[in-house]
Amino acid sequence: MENTVVKRLVMTSAFAGAFFAVPLVGEAALGDNTLKQGTTHADVQQLQSILKQKGYFKDSQTTTYFGPITKKAVMDFQKANGLVVDGIVGKNTYGKLLGKSFQELAPKPTTTKPITAKPASNSNTRVMKLSSTGQAVMKLQQDLKFLGYFTYYKTTDYYGTITTEAVRKFQISQKLKATGVADAKTQELIRKAVAAKKAPTAPSKPKPTPAPSKPATPPAPKPQPTSKELKFGTTGPEVKQLQTRLKNLGFFKYPMITDYFGTVTEDSVEAFQKAHGLPVTGVVTKSVLDKMTEVENKKPEPVKTPNEITINVIANAAELMGTPYVWAGTTPSGFDCSGFIQYVFAKEDVALPRTVAQMWNATTAVSKPAVGDLVFFETYATGPSHLGIYLGNDQFVHSGSSTGVTISNLTYKYWQDRYLGSKRINY
Repeated sequence: MENTVVKRLVMTSAFAGAFFAVPLVGEAALGDNTLKQGTTHADVQQLQSILKQKGYFKDSQTTTYFGPITKKAVMDFQKANGLVVDGIVGKNTYGKLLGKSFQELAPKPTTTKPITAKPASNSNTRVMKLSSTGQAVMKLQQDLKFLGYFTYYKTTDYYGTITTEAVRKFQISQKLKATGVADAKTQELIRKAVAAKKAPTAPSKPKPTPAPSKPATPPAPKPQPTSKELKFGTTGPEVKQLQTRLKNLGFFKYPMITDYFGTVTEDSVEAFQKAHGLPVTGVVTKSVLDKMTEVENKKPEPVKTPNEITINVIANAAELMGTPYVWAGTTPSGFDCSGFIQYVFAKEDVALPRTVAQMWNATTAVSKPAVGDLVFFETYATGPSHLGIYLGNDQFVHSGSSTGVTISNLTYKYWQDRYLGSKRINY
């Protein structure tokens, strides 16, 4: 149990770095700090996560350290987006990273008019790979988009990392060596797949059957699939549910749940498949979902330690950042200050009373707050009338009337002047 707690504490400390990077009044947000090799900062972990989503950061784990791997990922991104390739994340690089990134565009604008090129024979087919350009690249992207492998929102004449990934996925589906290079064999199979998908399916002629000597028994209805196949590029609520299940089983490590099936989700699926003796395809079929259900049903409900409860409470609070303030609100559509505290603790089966004053009376005073303790303030009324959860480093998370769920600093004069003390929940 101690090893498990230590492991979760280490994982949560990495998560807390991203949590604490949420902008405070007078503090910097991602995009305000110039990042370069040698930097150690929570913003670096957010940078790596964004680069990983876009296909540039290849390491399996994100960290707060800006090392050679991060620098190379930044330089690859800068090169693909027509930026100065210096490996330094400044204003222009942030603009591309945090806006709509055009990593599939060559530096010069080109037409996006569909190409109707004739299929080329194997003898003179041009091999295309990373950094290739031309209308043949655009035609390749259009075909892969039609087949569902190229997921970027527009096609271009530049063979970038997204095209490489699309080709690699297609090669895997055809049991080819997944190089990401569109060689003659790959292009031939792509053309055949496009032609097969476009070809109309002719209805088969019914075969005459002899009249039955006995009344025919109606055929049993074929079982219908209970779920659609999920794979790289899929979007929708089913992906969110999948990520949540994988996270609960310990395979999905990314801090945020999304509705997009990207490389992180695919890696998580492959890890689950490998762990449970399934074919490692990264594709979620009914058999994979059935195995997940089987594992979930066998998994015993662990007894949470106080440290685990604290870790989970902070994670619950992080997922609600930005939720608006609503007077008397107690749900994720809007919270008041005590409704927010009550909600995040209730998710860990810790029951708290409804009002700030009642929480003050139901908790134990401590001389100095620790992570997970409640901090109380006297604001609009005499006595305790506002509270938050202490995060360490003089920071606390709360639902403010003018900010919604946010992080503030105890050392700011406004909060110092109104601070009543900290109290601990006994669980």
